[in-house]
Amino acid sequence: MSTVEPPLSALFGHGTRHEGDLSFEGRVRVDGTFVGRLYTEEVLEIGPGGGVEGEADVARAVIAGRFDGRLRCREHLQLLATAEVNGSLDIAVMECAAGAQIRGHVQVRGSELP
Repeated sequence: MSTVEPPLSALFGHGTRHEGDLSFEGRVRVDGTFVGRLYTEEVLEIGPGGGVEGEADVARAVIAGRFDGRLRCREHLQLLATAEVNGSLDIAVMECAAGAQIRGHVQVRGSELP
């Protein structure tokens, strides 16, 4: 994973809630609640107090909060110690810190997904 992240395109701060579909360029960070579908060729970040419920199709994801649903990471998924993931994961490469929780189906393919 590159050490240089793309610029922040969107921020859902603490206390915010959004429902619907979102497609974006760059990087999005969720510290509030997002319910729906997310798509990006870049990075999804979920902060320690944040949560996403639904579907996400992203190049890379860094999760410190909660994700419930279907997650497809074409390049890299990083689960931090406070992450809680429930659902179906289809990922190329996964990095998981001690303490992270995963419940559901996980498929790690070992290379970039088409």
